[in-house]
Amino acid sequence: MRTVRSTFLGFFALLLAAWFAPPALGQVAAPPAPERVEAGAWTTEWEHWYQLDLAGATAGWMKQTMESDDARYRTRSSTEFKISRGPIELEVSIESEFIETHAGEPIRFRFVQDLSMQKVDTTWEFDEDTVTMIAEQGGRQIRREVPRPAGPWLTPMGVHRFWQSRLAAGADAVEYQTLDGEQGLTPITMRHERVGTTTVDHDGRSLPAVVWKTTTSAMPGIVATTKTSEDGHLLAEEAMLPFGSMVTRIATRAEALAAGAAPAPELMVKTFVRTDKPIRRPRATQASTLRVRVREGDLPELPSAGAQRVEVTPGTNSAIIHLDVSANQPAAVTADERAEYLAASAMVNSEDPLIAKLAANACRGVSDDPFARAEAMRGFVHRHISQKSLDTAFATASETARMRTGDCSEHGVLLCALLRSQKIPARVATGLVYADQFAGERDIFGWHMWTQALIDDRWVDFDATLADRFDAAHVLTGASSLAEGMGGSDLSSVMLLLGNIEIDVLDVRHHAATAVDG
Repeated sequence: MRTVRSTFLGFFALLLAAWFAPPALGQVAAPPAPERVEAGAWTTEWEHWYQLDLAGATAGWMKQTMESDDARYRTRSSTEFKISRGPIELEVSIESEFIETHAGEPIRFRFVQDLSMQKVDTTWEFDEDTVTMIAEQGGRQIRREVPRPAGPWLTPMGVHRFWQSRLAAGADAVEYQTLDGEQGLTPITMRHERVGTTTVDHDGRSLPAVVWKTTTSAMPGIVATTKTSEDGHLLAEEAMLPFGSMVTRIATRAEALAAGAAPAPELMVKTFVRTDKPIRRPRATQASTLRVRVREGDLPELPSAGAQRVEVTPGTNSAIIHLDVSANQPAAVTADERAEYLAASAMVNSEDPLIAKLAANACRGVSDDPFARAEAMRGFVHRHISQKSLDTAFATASETARMRTGDCSEHGVLLCALLRSQKIPARVATGLVYADQFAGERDIFGWHMWTQALIDDRWVDFDATLADRFDAAHVLTGASSLAEGMGGSDLSSVMLLLGNIEIDVLDVRHHAATAVDG
């Protein structure tokens, strides 16, 4: 039976990175500060360590540091964690640094992600009216002027001061906007509602703690339980997700680093979706009708785009999905959105000379028809990535072009970059794809990424992991331009579906056939 070897979860580490992207920019500090330590021109005000757990297993650690000099504050965070996808273990590293004046004016914000490939290093330098963004990866740089973040938002020390002022006033709720590097310069909203009190054990002490219900616009629909010290400093945080808990807890340095040495928790197989019946010859499907439902909570809004049309079932937690590979849905795309789907970014660097060269080679001898050129580039990416593997979490298009290795996310991002270099608006699509067998499991849907190109005002699906363009054994759950960071906020609805989705196969039609094959 045909298997899908290069797909599934190429972006799962990205979603976890979005969750663990430093609370340092939302909740600064922890228990009573240690003795101040001189560090060159900077004085360390505090340094705190945390242990990170996923699905009941230890995954890694986080360190937060706040420093100051005569005029500035510097807030830094480093995070490292591991996950496994079947036999493959992936290491993820996240670093952030925010420098501001004592008066709270931002100076520089740096965010670095290393998802088992070369680092993506993005710096935003603040001027009076604009911000200069500098994104570097593998020696290549994108530099451009971008607007300052809109609306009232707080720097890390601004958040810290706001917390203390609200608690001093006896507030039962604390809400503010701040920056999270995973979302670039798009402010996120954090809201904390007081629940009660408790204690947290740390380094032989029992620390009084206030319990809060925490929500964030970066992960809508996900509720966390946050425990802070009585003056608002982070002690622990836990979010219950369908596949298990995600926990951050205060620890000593030794405890945190020991946590980083633990075996990586396995998360991929837990997220597979088993259907009520198998789909025969999935790669040959022309059209299908599926019922999608969630076990708990509300079904997130699923997009009608590309080959997919969604029919919501009123009063239920389910929807009917109609897929037809030859009938793409009309797309209402604004001029600004179209520009975003054409622009180069750190992840989709369509200005990279190698990307442009590969796209030109793929289109040599092809007509000017956008669909024909897009399909030529899809086939090129399928052949160009010669090592199909799960060893990479989420590499950039530039790195994938050079390394020629990766899974579904690398195929999707590289094709997106090639399309943009040929002036075809493109984005990555996330969702599920059916496989008759994969990773020791049979007849399942697994999480997947592919590409959509905007052609004649319709999104058209192109899956470079497959020998043919696309099939009706896919379910679209979200899409992203990857304009800011790695698109964590665009893909956040996936977190509500992991381990929480069921799919019934209602009808399947194959190419050159009209019979139901269910």
